[in-house]
Amino acid sequence: MLKQIAKLPRVGRKLSLGLTSVLMLGAATLMPAQADIKIGFQVPLTGPAATDGKSAQIAGIMAAEDVNAAGGVLGQKIELVTYDDQAKSDQAIFTANKLIGEDGVKLVVNGSYSASGRAAAPVFQKAGVVMISAYGVHPDITRAGDYMFRLVHLGPQQGAATALYIGKNLGLKKISTITMDNDYGQATMNGFIEASGKYGITVVNKYSYSLKDRQFGSIVASVKRDNPDAVYATGYFFTGGPLVSQLRAAGITVPIIGSQAFDSEKFIEIAGPAAEGTYIMDSFDRDRKDETLQHFFTEFKKRAGYAPEGVAAITYSAVRLMADGIKRANSTDPAKVRDALAATKDFPILEGTLNGFNSLHEMIMPISVNVIKDGKFKPAGVLTDLSAFAPPEK
Repeated sequence: MLKQIAKLPRVGRKLSLGLTSVLMLGAATLMPAQADIKIGFQVPLTGPAATDGKSAQIAGIMAAEDVNAAGGVLGQKIELVTYDDQAKSDQAIFTANKLIGEDGVKLVVNGSYSASGRAAAPVFQKAGVVMISAYGVHPDITRAGDYMFRLVHLGPQQGAATALYIGKNLGLKKISTITMDNDYGQATMNGFIEASGKYGITVVNKYSYSLKDRQFGSIVASVKRDNPDAVYATGYFFTGGPLVSQLRAAGITVPIIGSQAFDSEKFIEIAGPAAEGTYIMDSFDRDRKDETLQHFFTEFKKRAGYAPEGVAAITYSAVRLMADGIKRANSTDPAKVRDALAATKDFPILEGTLNGFNSLHEMIMPISVNVIKDGKFKPAGVLTDLSAFAPPEK
């Protein structure tokens, strides 16, 4: 477990072996001024989710720096109080209690997976702590209570949007589905299955795999026998890359539609030429002519050595949104910040424009789709029928 306070000159606290390089990166980019407003920050810096955690950490630090360089909030600097939750439920609860009890934090950005977010949410809710889940998609996160917010589309809503895109935009009907058997994969696939009938889609077969799997021979062979019009797969880039590569190597040439967590340059690196033509749902337009977006891309790549993915972009936006909520509340009182966030309208984030939040504090925003062409992410459409993937209300 790692705790890191993102301010100078006090850096590198409780350094765990094996994380020196991560902390050196953080130390090199920390804020030069004394920080006054604490924002808790949970990220998976060790374990199987550490790659995403590193990206989230870099993006979070960048966001805090950018806020502070622009004058901070309420005349003060913001400070990220960072803990490694390892993307595990027990560590999420443990670090949540440390943020509350030891650090006195009242505002938190959770830059981790669904299992972490849904475990930490009741702890923060009970303590009256505002939490923005950057990219955890399980419905239970916001159901924990009114101090919880989410800055990514719910898993079931992503799945529903995928059914819309496959059935109406691509005009494909016979689909084989492959899902990762964790909260993210199952919630997203459940939304797809539930909505598929609305768009004339027949699910030929359903397959699942674990987070640890990298060899998919039996699934690939079964999909080939299915002879579907397309394959829809949920997973992370580090599972999606090998899966897509093996599907293509087996001679499966139909379109492959990947879930939001395929959104990484590393997916293209892992899958190689097989990534070509893969659609990725709930992605974002990397070429959009937006000064903040282009600054983020340039600076992130300079620090990380690789291009930012969706996880990084969402985490950056979550920290910026929390800072804006404090500003609009004119207070760090969590109840006032909660009310300010709930009243958010047309807020610019890296992924586009956040329309606002519904009564359950789920985001309201169109869903963008990318396709891999010539080894790069290219826009492949925007789903603006918000009613087709509307999040649940209270």
